[in-house]
Amino acid sequence: MLTVVMAGGIGERFWPQSRRKRPKQLLDLTGRGSMIRLTIGRLAGLSEPEEIFVVTNVEQRGPILQELSGMVPAENIIGEPVGRNTAPCIGLSAVLLSRTYGNRPMLVLAADHLIDRVQVFQQSVRIGESYVTERPALLTFGVKPTRAETGYGYIEAGEIVREQGSARIHRAKAFLEKPDVERAREFVENGNYYWNSGMFMWTTETILGAISTHLPELSRVLTAIDGEIGTRPLDEVLKAWYPQAPSISVDYGVMEKADGVVVMRAEFDWNDVGSWESIRDVHPADARGNVCIGNHVLIDAADNTIVSRDRTVAIVGVDQVVVVDGGDTILVCRRDRVQDVKKVVKTLRDRNRDELV
Repeated sequence: MLTVVMAGGIGERFWPQSRRKRPKQLLDLTGRGSMIRLTIGRLAGLSEPEEIFVVTNVEQRGPILQELSGMVPAENIIGEPVGRNTAPCIGLSAVLLSRTYGNRPMLVLAADHLIDRVQVFQQSVRIGESYVTERPALLTFGVKPTRAETGYGYIEAGEIVREQGSARIHRAKAFLEKPDVERAREFVENGNYYWNSGMFMWTTETILGAISTHLPELSRVLTAIDGEIGTRPLDEVLKAWYPQAPSISVDYGVMEKADGVVVMRAEFDWNDVGSWESIRDVHPADARGNVCIGNHVLIDAADNTIVSRDRTVAIVGVDQVVVVDGGDTILVCRRDRVQDVKKVVKTLRDRNRDELV
């Protein structure tokens, strides 16, 4: 099976530990290894190393090469000259894969999500592979919501088109943007809505056909890239053409418009580990609700999140805060404001403090 791992993000919500040259996917947030190594590791038995492509940016390619040494061939780690969101990333991957492998099923994953119950994950992927092989379908994996989450997009599930054991594949009725709390509660109570996990499966031919139909400007760029591969180094071809691609997500550009879109209910455990608050889902809390990674001293403190691998952090009489030691910087914020950490990154950029981002 062909697999594409999208690894171009910066992970601004994980500042100060996540930086441009050491982004979230290279951090060990679980105590089990970096997020990207965990992602590649769970592909064992699904894809051979040469069947795995990792798409990142030119700045992160070196660190990712080092991190994945021995796991993925160096020539399969592609550096985008500029970021153009997920549709161009996926389209480029499909072009490169189809040149070598022709029309085969293609799994698309994010590099920085956490998936547990790997055997169930692999079984689900195999069922999805069978489905997209038999018909020109665009399949996405949906996660049954466990709370009224406002940070995720949702997919409305329609009629069931395949049942295999406990696995269910539904026709996708609608893709919905991140809701407010009230609407998110309605989605959870309804039972026919799933979190949009950002994981996909289709064949190379199907996704390139869908891009041609719904994103003709992107298709033009991909055709130009395909035509020049082999005439000069790939990085030169991408530098010449890739900036001309529209910056658009595959959800908005293709999935919301195409026919034959289906959603498969994820039976495995999924967490996008999207902010420092998510750390609380993967690390145990103490008796007072504190989640601490590294050395710490807590006095009269409850429900805090502390991350410091090298230095000792001491807090006294403080509740509901996040403290993260970034080495040259320290983050302190209320737990209910962790989504605003990216504003710190923007402020530092505006002040030309590039060495800190």
